[in-house]
Amino acid sequence: MIKSAVILFLTCFLLYLPFSRVPDYFDSETAPGIIIKEGSGPGAKIMAVYSEYGKEYKIELDSAQYASKIGEKLELIYELSNPQKAVVNKFWGYWLIPIELAWSFGGFAALLAIAYATTHKPHPSAIAEQLKSEDSPKKKYQ
Repeated sequence: MIKSAVILFLTCFLLYLPFSRVPDYFDSETAPGIIIKEGSGPGAKIMAVYSEYGKEYKIELDSAQYASKIGEKLELIYELSNPQKAVVNKFWGYWLIPIELAWSFGGFAALLAIAYATTHKPHPSAIAEQLKSEDSPKKKYQ
């Protein structure tokens, strides 16, 4: 039961991923961006700069992760209707979101635990009732 449940869950989760990303993976555009540091001092922000049809856009990045990568290029993904809402096209953060993974696997574990608890070690009277029942399957066309 557990193997088939895990296979079913992983199949559903992997099919869910490409169709649930925001911005949408299939209808979006990609653009190269450059990591810059905007401002100086402790209030400085790490930003990614990219342009769409001559207009420049900036998105804020995680300072701890990108502070050592200033000047490097990265790939951004955005929808043409909303280019200011771009995200970095990377595996951890666009395809796999930590909170989404936690809720998905937590829900799966809870449902699996409920299924296991309801089917594991049935009451002896339920087993006896099943054993004394002699109903044979009826043939459909008889």
